[in-house]
Amino acid sequence: MLPQGTGTSGTARIDNLRQRLKLRRGRAFLITSLINIRYLTGFSGSSGYLLITGEGCYFFTDFRYQEQSKAEVVSCEIIITKKDPVGYIIKSIEKKGIKHLACEDTLSYRQFAMFSKKFQMTALKDTIEKIRLIKDEAELWHIRRAAKRAEDAFIGIKPQIKAGVTEKAVASMLEESLTAQGVSNMPFKVIAASGRHAAMPHAKPTDKALEGGDLLILDWGGESDGYYSDMTRTFLIAGGNDLSKKREIYDIVRNANREARNSVRTGQSAAEVDMAARRVIADAGYGQYFGHSTGHGVGIEVHELPYISAVNRKQKLEQNMVFTIEPGIYIPALGGVRIEDMVCVTGDSPQMITNLSRNLEII
Repeated sequence: MLPQGTGTSGTARIDNLRQRLKLRRGRAFLITSLINIRYLTGFSGSSGYLLITGEGCYFFTDFRYQEQSKAEVVSCEIIITKKDPVGYIIKSIEKKGIKHLACEDTLSYRQFAMFSKKFQMTALKDTIEKIRLIKDEAELWHIRRAAKRAEDAFIGIKPQIKAGVTEKAVASMLEESLTAQGVSNMPFKVIAASGRHAAMPHAKPTDKALEGGDLLILDWGGESDGYYSDMTRTFLIAGGNDLSKKREIYDIVRNANREARNSVRTGQSAAEVDMAARRVIADAGYGQYFGHSTGHGVGIEVHELPYISAVNRKQKLEQNMVFTIEPGIYIPALGGVRIEDMVCVTGDSPQMITNLSRNLEII
C-alpha cells in the first residue's frame, strides 16, 4: 500500500507551475496535453482542457466526463462545456479578463489560430515536462511497483521460453502475464526479437520460431496507476554452434551498462552518462553498431525527460530523476544485445529500480 502522506498534491503542483510562470492578472496558461492534465489534476479521461490563472484553476471537459471529473479532479473548478468546446472555452477565458494566453507548443495549429483571434498567444515548450523530471515519493513508489510487476510477469513465463516457440507466442505470453500481475495499461507492445531480428532495436514479434544459438531480446514494461517501467534483457537460446561472438558482444554491453550506471550521480550531465556506455562499446571496436541514445526518462510516459544522449550536455542530473540505461550492439545477420535497466538518481550512486540478473542466461 502507498505510504500515507507521501507524494505531492495537485494543489502543490499547480502552485509550483503558477510560480514558475509568474502568472498575474490578465495572463493565463492553457494546458491541452492529457498527460500533463493528469499530472496536475488526476483526470484520466480522453477530453479536457486546463486553464491556470494567477487567481484560480479551471478544468473544462464535456458531459461524458461530468461524473468522472468530479471523482478524479482535485484543486480545480470543473466546467462542463456545451457545443463547440473551444468556442465555449474562449468565451469563458474572455469573461475572466484574460488578454495574454500561454499554451503548450503541442496545441494544434487550428486551435492555436482560433485562440489567436481573441488573445495574445505565447507557445511554451516542456514547461510541465521539466517539473515532471523530479519524481516525488508517490511517483517513485508506483514506478517501483510497475517494475516489480514487470519482473514478476517475466519470471512467471520464463520456463516456457525455449527453442520452437515463436516470437509472437513469447510476446503474447508476457503480455498476458503482465495483465495477471495487475498491469491495466501496457506501456508499449512487448518486443521479442530473435536471431537476425535481434539486430533491429525495435523489431516487431513475428512467426519466427526461436532456434538454438539465437540471441533473444525481450523489451517490456509494467504499469501502476498510470506510471510505467521499461526494461530489456537478452538471452541465448540453448543449442547452436560457435557462440563466441555472441558471448563477446553480450559481455561488452553488460560492461557498458555497468559503467553507465556507475557514472550516475547528482550534478553529472546526461551526456556524460551516455558517453560512459558509448566509450566501452567504441573501445571494443563496436561503436558503429550502437546507434541509439543510452536512455530516456520514464514516468507517466514511457519516454519522457531526461534524455540520456551524447548531445544533451546541458541537462544535469538531479535527485529523484528516473531514467533508463540501455546500451546495445546490433550486428546485421548475427543478431543483437541490449540490456536495459531503470535507475533513480540518489546522490553519488543510483538506486536500482530494475533488479533482474544481468548475467548471460542460456534458456
